[in-house]
Amino acid sequence: MLREEHKQFLQSLQQRQEVQAVLVLPDHVKVPPFYERAGYLVVVNGAQNQAGVRQVITEEKVIWEQKVSAWELEKGLVQGLDEKLVTWLQRGEVLWDKDDFIYRLRQRLSKLPESLQKRMLFKEYSRLLHAFQETRDYLQEGMVLDAYHALLKALYVWAKWIVFRAGEQPESALWTQVKNLDPSVYKLYEELTLNHEELEKRIELILLPMDFFLSSRLKESVRYLLEVMETRTSPWKLHELAEHTAIGESGIELSLLIEKMVQRSLVCETICMNTDDQQSREIGYIPSK
Repeated sequence: MLREEHKQFLQSLQQRQEVQAVLVLPDHVKVPPFYERAGYLVVVNGAQNQAGVRQVITEEKVIWEQKVSAWELEKGLVQGLDEKLVTWLQRGEVLWDKDDFIYRLRQRLSKLPESLQKRMLFKEYSRLLHAFQETRDYLQEGMVLDAYHALLKALYVWAKWIVFRAGEQPESALWTQVKNLDPSVYKLYEELTLNHEELEKRIELILLPMDFFLSSRLKESVRYLLEVMETRTSPWKLHELAEHTAIGESGIELSLLIEKMVQRSLVCETICMNTDDQQSREIGYIPSK
């Protein structure tokens, strides 16, 4: 149903041929930057660079318009959607929807594809490992505030891992999701941010269960990487893995992750002869049998 005070704006959208669907957020759902004023998600057909935010004044009222292309949403279902867009799609009120595009999108969004789930578990685990190591390094150097910032980042990534493992897409209100899915991790977040104990002590206490998680969930989380490595029998050099299309686009730092996989005997190190320079040798990696 059209909002009466925004009728002129919405009617102008309906007249635009490229508009595929329009959604509005209920008043109780807030997504940045749409806090104080009404916000609309406008899905358009066209090139991938259609995304953008603009402010529109109509009848002396200011409206936020968030535009996104249908192509970008389709891509997100395969590669992962931004948390704010997930909130729009799952909680927004559909004002109109050509060819049931949003209806079909929501059906697909309700079930996370296994291929995307494996990829995102791998991505978030590798980010968590990096943030965990960064936190420990800062702490050892006595840089407590930097360690706190890194640990907050680590907890946020851990929370996303939990949501993906549950077969859901992370929303902008991420900790509300995690409170229902894994109260113990939510409790750790509360301990870090709300507890009045000495900050360094809080950080040290949270690193312990995080370290256990990283060890116990390694094999499950790197299944995506192992499947890539199993596509050939010859060893993989580190730069080859980093440049692989299935991995490179994620911007993952592999060195720390591979090192942990070697320690846990998930992959084996071997020596590769450099064909350009017979005197130069490079370490390669193959999945363990």
